[in-house]
Amino acid sequence: MYLLKTSFHRYFAGTVALITLASTYLFQEFDYSSLVGQLEGFSKFIFNKSIRFIINDVACLLLIAAIFRKSSYLRLSALVFVLELVVLLPLYFVMKLSIEGDSEISSPLLSQLHRMIINPLLMIVLILGFIYQDYYWKKPDL
Repeated sequence: MYLLKTSFHRYFAGTVALITLASTYLFQEFDYSSLVGQLEGFSKFIFNKSIRFIINDVACLLLIAAIFRKSSYLRLSALVFVLELVVLLPLYFVMKLSIEGDSEISSPLLSQLHRMIINPLLMIVLILGFIYQDYYWKKPDL
């Protein structure tokens, strides 16, 4: 089954996704916790990073739907998103908060982990994999 059947819907969804990703990057220091009340310390750090993670990955899911229009790709991407949310994000929080605390500056190792999890790097790698599969890894006609 194909998603976003008309070109208008695809372009609109892709544009919304790209604007969302750019906005999340440009306003990465925005304090989301101020919208729900005053949180302090670790809870503020966890809340802000979790919201940023969710916004980035939902925008990437929308971008995947706009680019590829395949529900199977969207299901696989959603599965990766859930695994990131359930496994990698808590692991990142444990490592970051136990080693460095809630400071924004990270050591080189945790900085790379931050880029992989909080920034949508895994989703971008997934998009590149889908492009590779669709355009370069075709079965020969028999």
